[in-house]
Amino acid sequence: MIKVAMIEDDLDVSRFHRLFLNKIDGFELIFDAHTLEDGLKKLKQIQPDLLLLDVYIGTTNGLDLLKQIRAEGIDLDVILITSANDAETVQTGHRFGVVDYLIKPFSFKRFQKALNRYRLNRLDKSEIFSQQEVDRLFHKGGQNKVYTLPKGITKETAFRVMRCLIETNDWLTATELAEKCSISHVSLRKYLRFFEEEKLIETQLIYQVLGRPLQKYKATLDAPLFLEAGFI
Repeated sequence: MIKVAMIEDDLDVSRFHRLFLNKIDGFELIFDAHTLEDGLKKLKQIQPDLLLLDVYIGTTNGLDLLKQIRAEGIDLDVILITSANDAETVQTGHRFGVVDYLIKPFSFKRFQKALNRYRLNRLDKSEIFSQQEVDRLFHKGGQNKVYTLPKGITKETAFRVMRCLIETNDWLTATELAEKCSISHVSLRKYLRFFEEEKLIETQLIYQVLGRPLQKYKATLDAPLFLEAGFI
């Protein structure tokens, strides 16, 4: 379970964010604060994995807290949630390592996308990375990539299958995925072949005591970028 904290001074907005978060599996809101002072105190005591941070908090600025978090080496990730869309604020957030930036007002779909992408890209601290894996993490070009969809594959269904894989964030058999996405096995096979060719999924062969081996599938780190790519 990913532990989430929130610092937001507007109680109505805070309530909506809580409702959004409760709809997404794998995340738990462990505290919310309405001032930077209280938020920093709780961050140090409770140590969440992810902070949802507003920028304008009364007369204070959430970016000051972001800078302090980085200066003190507090180990957590930050998503900025704010009405601020000026270049200076966006650039400051980027420079101080926020993992996403949500401009108010935003839809549940965009909120869900931010959290699912965070979950998929979250690093296991015990994991060892190859250069290729590090390059893929730091030099993502999915937003600029243009995919040519093979005959018989539609963008809408491809997105539906990919979202199922991303949201699950675990190994699935073709049967499990077909049921989850409400798609036939025959159609699903075409999409899985396409995703595998584009290196958007990993495959794993599970040998059983009896019967044929099971093929399982899981989204790669690059998979969320597929949802932002161009298509011809």
